[in-house]
Amino acid sequence: MVQTLLPLGCVLAGFLTLSACSSSSDEDAAAGVGAAGAAGAEGGSAGEAGAGGSGESGRGGEANLAEVAQWPMPNAPHAGLPNTEKYDTSTPGVVHDLVTGLDWLQNPGSTLYSRADAVSYCDALSLAGKDDWRVPTFIELVSLFDAVPNDADPPLYLASVFEARDRYWCSTPPVTTSTELGRMLAFTADTCGAKSCSIGVSGEKGDAIAGAFCVRGSAAAATSERFDIESDRVSDTLTGLAWITLPSAIQTGTHAEAVSRCSALGDGARLPSVNELLTIFVPLLDMGAFPDWPNSLFGWSSSAAPAKPGSFWAAASGGATEAAAASAINRIECVR
Repeated sequence: MVQTLLPLGCVLAGFLTLSACSSSSDEDAAAGVGAAGAAGAEGGSAGEAGAGGSGESGRGGEANLAEVAQWPMPNAPHAGLPNTEKYDTSTPGVVHDLVTGLDWLQNPGSTLYSRADAVSYCDALSLAGKDDWRVPTFIELVSLFDAVPNDADPPLYLASVFEARDRYWCSTPPVTTSTELGRMLAFTADTCGAKSCSIGVSGEKGDAIAGAFCVRGSAAAATSERFDIESDRVSDTLTGLAWITLPSAIQTGTHAEAVSRCSALGDGARLPSVNELLTIFVPLLDMGAFPDWPNSLFGWSSSAAPAKPGSFWAAASGGATEAAAASAINRIECVR
């Protein structure tokens, strides 16, 4: 039995989306809550937006520090945003990320593994004189996600320097009470053919349904306070992003209203990219730093969702994502 943290969910092609899937009626919503069953079962539900962490002194919970972004979040080329992704391929078989400092397999292949087998494969890997390869965290995989897909067939939301495919396991557990599920990132955003798109997906971790995109290298887990909290601003000492909370009367709106309200703040204030937005949502939103953000409320990003024309990526606590219509009402959190 899979329990949901929100009333809506989808079972799609044998795996569960982490996004809230739209329903056309109360009956649809009720049908979305139930057992997941075997791969391809109908009517199951997934853990989606998770309850935020309480955090102390803005730290977000020490047990989860290894899961947070501890470097500037790369952004896709041509987005006109800071920290444009940049890679070094001078070591055969390895792609070094010059923004995060992480080393990645250049070609993780198309072999599908269970989660345990993916972990074993990465743990046993020896490449370029290094033997400390591992399965990445979810936010590390997010750092590779390009909001603009490449020219592959089918298109991949991933830099063309990689020879990768579809879904890959991560070490971060999904937002669900089930111990049978594991989390993946889909570089095809492959739920977009159904009711909603989702970057993160989860499925039975014992099934061979995802690849092993091994990574190595990371900054040591932070031991000092992550967030510097002021009255209307939360500065992330790890990513370098400064989050600006709007007055309560204008904290929600359409995408156009979100863009306008952030721009009106001046001094470079803007909507975050979906990658940047996920840095405050993974593993969970720190309610000490963002105390007035309802757990289930999605926030706007500036990143368009090409597979759903007229939609933009939105995200919520726990790493839930969806392609939201521009006319939808979501939370507005600006960034500098």
